[in-house]
Amino acid sequence: MTQASLDLEPTEQPVRLTSSALVGYGILFLAVFSGFVLGGQAASFAQIGLIYMPFLVLAVMAYLGLRYLPAKLMALLWVAILFGMGLLAAVSFALLAVAGTDILTDVGAMNPEIAGVLGGVFGFSVVALILACMGFIPQVRWGLSRVLPINPHSFVHTLALVTITGLTLVSFAPLLMLGEPPLLTESSLETLRDTGAGGNDGLLAQIYTLVWTLPVAVFVVGYGIRRNFGETLARLGLVWPTLRQIGIGVGLAFVLVVAMNVLDLAINTIWQTFDWPRTDAEAFGELLAFALTPLGAIVIGVTAGLGEEVGVRGVLQPRLGILLSNLFFTSLHAFQYNWDALLVVFLLGFVFGFLRKYTNTSTAAITHGLYNFIVIMMSIYGISLFQ
Repeated sequence: MTQASLDLEPTEQPVRLTSSALVGYGILFLAVFSGFVLGGQAASFAQIGLIYMPFLVLAVMAYLGLRYLPAKLMALLWVAILFGMGLLAAVSFALLAVAGTDILTDVGAMNPEIAGVLGGVFGFSVVALILACMGFIPQVRWGLSRVLPINPHSFVHTLALVTITGLTLVSFAPLLMLGEPPLLTESSLETLRDTGAGGNDGLLAQIYTLVWTLPVAVFVVGYGIRRNFGETLARLGLVWPTLRQIGIGVGLAFVLVVAMNVLDLAINTIWQTFDWPRTDAEAFGELLAFALTPLGAIVIGVTAGLGEEVGVRGVLQPRLGILLSNLFFTSLHAFQYNWDALLVVFLLGFVFGFLRKYTNTSTAAITHGLYNFIVIMMSIYGISLFQ
């Protein structure tokens, strides 16, 4: 079976909500509810689940919308709710970046400069979401279907296109308006110090994120409603890699480490020449301090490598293509990287995307995870290929 055949959308397959799907949904919602009841780390686990559950709800409503009009209307309403959540998140990150948590207790701390930044983030986000909604126009989808692997007639594909485009553009809003990543500002880092976030909690958050990503990805691509489990894994590109594919994944990770070090030198030279703002290495080191141990390198390698590849290259790429899914992947890093580092992320994402296309998600996850592990270990021990 070829990779292309694994990615085909079963357009002729009827929508049927099975008991296995209902049980799965119930377990995930119960995990969120019980987590908040139990408190402690269970509540932290549930909080991360709240980020993922809205996407599960949208996917289920989209599939059911192929058959039931009320579900279609609910799916459209849910897209609006997701957009509202994305806009609120962008404004909140910007607010944290320019004012910290003090603004919550001292409304008088709001000044014209802060208001201008927040207004800019809000305005850009609104325009971005309006542009994303153009995906509802049939002629726009027809045009995009020439370069994206979407079915312009598919309601499910339409919602995926509009939602991911909107959230991608909104995620760049704080960086565009602030001129620096919102999580690397002094206000954000001060909040991080005050709350004591990091350490084991930071590593646990990474693990919780992976634990939520995998089952939600399974249900988002239609398990129990359009696909059986085997078809779901094939759609996600999760297969047992061959020894050759493992070798490719491992070898490519080492090649990328060397290539990205060379690229980093070139980018630094260009950015210095034009005096463009660069990612603050010291601030980023403080933000990622919880991962700068051998254990942290392993955790980040596994969780980011597998989780991001399943979520982006597994779920999104077969429907939205390499470019759009990679732009979404890059936007997820726009809260912690400036444009110099985002360029590296974007190029890495292209490599992972082509690896997914011509092999599978499992191989891409091996490369991504090992690359992350090596880079963090080099940072821990101060190893630089070019000094």
